Amino acid sequence: MSAVKIFTPQVKLAKLLRAPGGLRVSEAVERAGQGLESLKAECLTELQAVLAAAEACAARAGADYDEGLVAELYAIVAKPVGVPSVCGLKAVDTALVSLSDLLDYLKGRQSWDANAVAVHLRAFRLLLHTEGAADAAGTAAILAGLQQVAQRYAKPS
Repeated sequence: MSAVKIFTPQVKLAKLLRAPGGLRVSEAVERAGQGLESLKAECLTELQAVLAAAEACAARAGADYDEGLVAELYAIVAKPVGVPSVCGLKAVDTALVSLSDLLDYLKGRQSWDANAVAVHLRAFRLLLHTEGAADAAGTAAILAGLQQVAQRYAKPS
């Protein structure tokens, strides 16, 4: 006759859950912040390159609507959306989104407004160089103004 043996496997997950963990949450957040801070200089350099490319593209625009140019400018300014927020430049990100919206509205209307685009690019330059930290109320006013400019073209003509 044979004997019955009961075998209970050890569950590794249960054992890991009972074991003390690695870093505390506060330490992990602090390290992540330091890592993001180290990327800020590189982020600023990339955003300055985006600004220069956008300004060069907008400078080539004529008085009439050019679908290819609008698509090119949109590709330039939409690509880095989200990056400035990660680098602590949320105002720059908001300005990029507003410019992308404006270009989308202009494309829908098949029209061009060089002044509206120029205002967005100048605001982008200002927010990038001041990093939006100097004057929170001023930054909020700039972003509200950009939103109004973009929304002017959101409405049907």
